[in-house]
Amino acid sequence: MKISKIILMLLITNFIFNSITVSAQEKFHLSAEKEISILSLSSALTLTSHLIEKKISINPAEIYSLNKNDINLFDRSAVNFYSKKISLASDLFMIANVSLPITFIFVDEAKNDLKEIAIMYLETLTLTYGVTNLTKNIFQRFRPYAYNNSVALTEKLDPDTKKSFFSGHTSISFASAVFFSTVFSEISSDENAKRLVWIGSISLATTTGLLRYFSGKHFPTDILAASLAGSLIGYTIPYIHKSERNVNFNFLGNQNIISFNLNFDSRIFR
Repeated sequence: MKISKIILMLLITNFIFNSITVSAQEKFHLSAEKEISILSLSSALTLTSHLIEKKISINPAEIYSLNKNDINLFDRSAVNFYSKKISLASDLFMIANVSLPITFIFVDEAKNDLKEIAIMYLETLTLTYGVTNLTKNIFQRFRPYAYNNSVALTEKLDPDTKKSFFSGHTSISFASAVFFSTVFSEISSDENAKRLVWIGSISLATTTGLLRYFSGKHFPTDILAASLAGSLIGYTIPYIHKSERNVNFNFLGNQNIISFNLNFDSRIFR
């Protein structure tokens, strides 16, 4: 992500700070302190990742020294796959996953929370991006196709080849799927619809992960770690914004009305 995108996130925090309101009918609640903290963390992770990424390079000697027998048995089979068509298919499935929360604009139960849902989803995406890319640039694990003799050396020398752990397509897909399902479960009273949403969204995200494996882009452990990280972020963001769990800020004219709810739970920020 370019520095301009980081600046964009910081500008968005200003919008959030000036637009926070609370309604008794809202399922989720925003607070300036919380939103700025989350987006600032995402920006810091992304900036750190960008600084590390600029120093990453690959030389032919590194590629020639790779030996698939050095890979653990669980992951080793991934080196046998490589397909640009399957990689493209995984792009499309990821886009489908990321688009899921957009459908909330057609859900009547979500109409009182659309602003909150939009901001929470922005936080989910930016935090997942920051965590994923920082992890990639710290571990610098070679992708499976780097071990595949049928893949051209020129392609293997692309710095992106060192970004196997963990899968960005999978982490963002699971973050989107779990976010969508968690929010839907909170606003809907239809148990059958909830089950269908969970099954459908997780199946879509799982398919994305499988396609990343068969495209030769990721090892199984890359995909498993990504699914866990994405799911954790996708669940945590809406969880900590539930109205009954938060310190509430109301800005009405020139008066600042602050109400505190003492039902705090232990929370994990990542």
